[in-house]
Amino acid sequence: MLMTTMAFVLVALLIVLVVAALLDCVRTPAERVRYVPKWLWLLFMFHAPVFGALVWNYAGKRPEPSA
Repeated sequence: MLMTTMAFVLVALLIVLVVAALLDCVRTPAERVRYVPKWLWLLFMFHAPVFGALVWNYAGKRPEPSA
């Protein structure tokens, strides 16, 4: 029972991570996207969801300019 609950929580966290990364990518202006165009980032995240979401969060966009 405990393993089932832990597996459910892990899957739920991964789904939240992937959905949040997809929404963040869609909402990010094109001038803040690094390395490849935004459509390619989205394609990468659909192809490899967890890895794509992690790479997007750490390397996919430039930080917001400070005011």
